[in-house]
Amino acid sequence: MHKFSPFFRFAIWLVLLVALLFALPQFVSAQASSETITGEWHLLIEGKGGQGSTFYIMHFDPAGTLDVRKQDSGINTRDAAMTWTLENGILRIQPAPNSAMSELGSMEFTRISATRFTTQHGDKTLPLNQRNVPLTILHLLGVLIGLIFINEIGRKYRWVTILLFMVFPVVASFYWASSGNVTHLFRWVKLYSVVFAVVWFYFIRFTNLHKKRWALWICAAILSVNILEACTQDFAMGFLPNILNAIAGLLNIVVLSRWSAIQPDGSKSNDMLWPGMTTFWIIAYDIWNWTFVYLNFPEHASYHAIVLAACTIPSLFIKKGTWLQARAYTLATWMMYLFTFQPFIDSVIVPLPRTETLMLLAALLSIGSNLIYAVLHFRWVWTKKAPDWLQVGQSEVAYQVNKA
Repeated sequence: MHKFSPFFRFAIWLVLLVALLFALPQFVSAQASSETITGEWHLLIEGKGGQGSTFYIMHFDPAGTLDVRKQDSGINTRDAAMTWTLENGILRIQPAPNSAMSELGSMEFTRISATRFTTQHGDKTLPLNQRNVPLTILHLLGVLIGLIFINEIGRKYRWVTILLFMVFPVVASFYWASSGNVTHLFRWVKLYSVVFAVVWFYFIRFTNLHKKRWALWICAAILSVNILEACTQDFAMGFLPNILNAIAGLLNIVVLSRWSAIQPDGSKSNDMLWPGMTTFWIIAYDIWNWTFVYLNFPEHASYHAIVLAACTIPSLFIKKGTWLQARAYTLATWMMYLFTFQPFIDSVIVPLPRTETLMLLAALLSIGSNLIYAVLHFRWVWTKKAPDWLQVGQSEVAYQVNKA
């Protein structure tokens, strides 16, 4: 473990800094007036199955006016004519007449600290959090470094996979179920499917399972089913950008190839390589998958860009051919982190601009990149011709086993 000691030291300092930035607002809250509220605040409501999240970005003016942007599945709305009052620690919002966000008028927010209110929504207690820019930036950096680190030690040390992805999920499931932090069915399915993927890939790497053709087919099926889950969510939304992105996801499945060549590479870490994971396919997948989150769960779009980068960087620059393995490790880690610390993650959301035009552009980029790859892929299949500068199938050098 000595080779990771500098990283461990950096991680410890990063954790301490995050803890300091998280605790500072709580210290300030003891001295803040209970009748003041300014700046940008966030409220998140999880949707039910087949629905996305509803995300409110609120800008409070000390004069008593409120500007609210609502990102709700495929719809974006804004109301800059709201007012607010704060008396005895109770925040009430008054929407403008005929406001598309009239539901906020029925909510009563109770002050918990200078940076947080809570309100009841059905059987759930929802937080209204003030944005903390330094903490959110540091947290994004920490997530990227942490996920890459988990992937690397998971590759190199078998006990990490056993402890973190076999033992921990069993123990933590009791907490996840009782906490009520996550209620969206899609996220529960995603959690256990990617944890299962890590375990399955572990047995592909370290047992004779890789000699069974059906076992390799299951590797491809795991990826396909995960993509298909997201496609069904997009189709269920029914908006044009979602439908276009769902079609892009189906194209992403159709062009999967060479799954029968999935094998452990025989190196010290015995990484699972899939020759069909070309650079172009990975990029097309990343665009599709980020667009899915941007359209359905906009509050996590910035984090999902980091999660995708955490598996793309190692598979392109550290160990080629390991994308599927890295994707399972990093996504499973993120999902377990999300389920365990969602209240904290919801307090450090990084909102992205989101309009109907931007949503459509993202969907067009998604279907465009996947359509181009599909055309080039099948051209290679049928004619054995492809541009030399693209990894579509013709570059055997790109698929050589790397023993490093």
